[in-house]
Amino acid sequence: MTNCPVCKMDVEEKKARGTSEYKGQTYYFCCKACKKKFDENPEKFADKK
Repeated sequence: MTNCPVCKMDVEEKKARGTSEYKGQTYYFCCKACKKKFDENPEKFADKK
């Protein structure tokens, strides 16, 4: 289980509505709208490490 980086909703990886790769990390999304927002500006939503 992980969280959608856009809306913070719980997401089960196997049931994610979409994924994106950013700086070597996979992000999982609850819906296509959140994936689109992330893809347009990943730096805003990506984990800061």
